[in-house]
Amino acid sequence: MLYSASRLDTYRQCPQKFKFTYIDGITTDSEGIEAFMGSRVHETLETLYTDLKFCKTVTLESLLDFYHRSFRKAWHDEVKIVREDLTPDNYEALGEKCIVDYYNRYAPFDQGRTLGIEHRIELNLDAEGKYRLIGFIDRISQPKDKVVWIHDYKAKSFLPSQQDLDEDRQLAYYQMAIKQLWPDVEEVELVWHYLMFDQEIHSRRSAEALETLREETIALIREIESATTFPSKKSGLCNWCEHQAICPQFKHLFETQNLPKNEYEGETGVQLGERLVYLQAEEEKIKKELKKVKEALTDYTKKKGVETVFTKDHKILVKFYNNIKFPGRKDPGRQKLEEAVRAAGLWDEVSSLDVFALAKRIEKNGWDGERIEAIKKFGTPDQTPWIKAFPKNQGRGGR
Repeated sequence: MLYSASRLDTYRQCPQKFKFTYIDGITTDSEGIEAFMGSRVHETLETLYTDLKFCKTVTLESLLDFYHRSFRKAWHDEVKIVREDLTPDNYEALGEKCIVDYYNRYAPFDQGRTLGIEHRIELNLDAEGKYRLIGFIDRISQPKDKVVWIHDYKAKSFLPSQQDLDEDRQLAYYQMAIKQLWPDVEEVELVWHYLMFDQEIHSRRSAEALETLREETIALIREIESATTFPSKKSGLCNWCEHQAICPQFKHLFETQNLPKNEYEGETGVQLGERLVYLQAEEEKIKKELKKVKEALTDYTKKKGVETVFTKDHKILVKFYNNIKFPGRKDPGRQKLEEAVRAAGLWDEVSSLDVFALAKRIEKNGWDGERIEAIKKFGTPDQTPWIKAFPKNQGRGGR
């Protein structure tokens, strides 16, 4: 299988989606409006630089005319708009704004020589050519001799941080491919155009960073090719996934949402789900009531000076164990406690500082006295009640 940056990112995003798309070859006409609009903007900028390559004069009016004709010609019924408060016209206008801002920023487009437009690349990750990537670079330019800029147009509604782009893999792959294609190139600059924000952001990669990426990518490809299962991974990106109807995360919703009311209410999964929700709510009520009763029993036995309470058919044992109460995760003093545990070299033994595990370990005298005393000062003496009901004829103390 040939890989690309987008294919690898799909696997990272959701192995199940990767399987549906690239192994099973399942295709769909469904397309998110954001991707649809972005494709039309990309086509328009490709046309811009193609015309400039042939010394054609490109006005903003002619460019916008091309964009609107392309938008309407490519429109189809399977374009999906997730945000219900927006219409196709809103997205078409947004794409127009991206083009206007770009044109006004870069006209007369003399920032450098264009070497490639939608340039196809192949990258060999190993000497034998076993692991290969393909891709298409939006535009390659040469601002001066032996310097290449790799341009990528993004019509996305969020602006990433510089750190995010310094860790971006896609354009780093393209840089590796450029160096294989033109070994004499001395400098490669990665350039993102975030069109909605009229922002140009640059990044560079060191040879060491590219080597690390190469090794990580080979390892990922090996993982994919040896995988026997491809689990679904739910995230915010699921709303834009074209495979929801067959995905285990959403399949039941699509199978039941259009059923008549009587069939929907009688569907086994719906019934079981409703029953679970009801029982969970009852369970929470019972837990709260149980806590109140145990607290009341604890107070009662302390006042009465007894350890066992008898009913008609049961006996309830109430015992107290000496303990140390440490500050919880959100309590004052928690940070100092954690610092003391780390300073004592005991952090790994109590994992993420489970205060119950910490108290239990101290109770068992599992550490030397000096370290225990350094930590115990952050806690307060406490008693943990243990309450359990038994039939009268079970255990000791029967009547």
